[in-house]
Amino acid sequence: MNLLLVVIDSLRKSALDPRPDGSAHAPFFERFATEAVSFTRAYASECWTLPAHLSMFTGLLPSEHGAHFQTMSYQGSAPTIAELLAAAGYATEVVTRNSVFDGSLPGVTRGFAARTTALAELRPGLGMLFSGLLALAKPRVRRLVRDSGFFHAVQKDSRSFLTTLVRMGLPADEVALDATLERMAAHRRARRPYFLFVNLYDVHAPYSPSPGSPLRPCDSLASVEENLALPWLLPKISSHAYLRPGFRVSERHRRMLLARYHRSIELVDGKLERFYGEAKGAGLLDDTLLIVTSDHGEAFGEHGLYLHDASVYDTHLHVPLWVRHPERPPEVVEDVVSTRDLFGLMKTVARGRNVSRTILDPAFRRANAVALAEHFHYPHTDGLLEQYRQNLAAAIVDGQKIVRRGDRLEVYDLARDPAETCPEFRSVSDIRELTRGRGLSSLDSERLAAHLSRPAVTRQAA
Repeated sequence: MNLLLVVIDSLRKSALDPRPDGSAHAPFFERFATEAVSFTRAYASECWTLPAHLSMFTGLLPSEHGAHFQTMSYQGSAPTIAELLAAAGYATEVVTRNSVFDGSLPGVTRGFAARTTALAELRPGLGMLFSGLLALAKPRVRRLVRDSGFFHAVQKDSRSFLTTLVRMGLPADEVALDATLERMAAHRRARRPYFLFVNLYDVHAPYSPSPGSPLRPCDSLASVEENLALPWLLPKISSHAYLRPGFRVSERHRRMLLARYHRSIELVDGKLERFYGEAKGAGLLDDTLLIVTSDHGEAFGEHGLYLHDASVYDTHLHVPLWVRHPERPPEVVEDVVSTRDLFGLMKTVARGRNVSRTILDPAFRRANAVALAEHFHYPHTDGLLEQYRQNLAAAIVDGQKIVRRGDRLEVYDLARDPAETCPEFRSVSDIRELTRGRGLSSLDSERLAAHLSRPAVTRQAA
């Protein structure tokens, strides 16, 4: 069976909740959920792209695979899903909008035999205007690239990377999806099984609200004001600035960013609807496992955070997940699951085995009822507040989240306190007590206790 993994960068689960009037933010996703196994409580293992993806690629936690802010590479010996499938005769390809997967970060795309980088062309119009506005802010953007942990040293030292960064900010998910359809059809004609990983980027900052531009049409004073504010506001919230003392974004600008985010989701929803219809109509999904998920969420002032950094809150960890298996009926799954368990599902399906003992199996979910997550802070920026200069560990079990922050535990009742604003503070010595009486397997209890008993530390995968 073929495998298609589609990751919508920065899409948090709560962004797909119905509007106050009950209408859908993303009608295609609502319909797609009726044709797939829909997981309502899926959690990423980290709050940003590199570690979250490597957990999906290896099945390991960030502390095990070692790819995060403090390394910016994957040097572990554990095979990636692409390496395993390539060895099994699969064509392995990545279609990306994101520089994390362009080959510049060591080891990150290990096992992928081919790579397509789908970036928009710089054409006259709003896209070119956006480029011009960024050029006016060029010194600030260069500082952003230099000071931000989201870029590798190779990218920071490249004179051409600023142009790549501008093109990444122009919406082009339709280009990526068209390239994916073409590659799926080509592999079908060649009668060779394939694994395609597709990273979509239009929902990522700058949250493009127009089909072909990060700018709004200049048809109102409010749109002109937003377009002029954007090249100033985006660098302001980048470079980990929101982790320093005195950072502030006005409520008007916060609402502006959030509105852009929701509009970008609506546009991507329509692009995926067209892609899915064409792929299904051509029979390309008849023998293909389709996984649609996100690597992490996004913050818009919650807990004082923006973008995706320094967090194990649900704004960043709780992500959508749909799995469409040609031989499995649609289902809504409300169990807690981890997106790193997608590694085991893909490996099992590629080997032609029964999907028991995978995330699609209720018995597997009962035996793996805890989702573990971590965050490794960025150590190379001065002036960060003390609470952001430490690694974090978290566990989601039943309706609670337990977070280790330094030498104390924060316990959140997610049903009563979904915004995670009212923690109960406990001592690390209370970990064993917190794991008892939850119906967990002994193995899960031990995993949870071990995970929270130590501050998150790096150890390379064996």
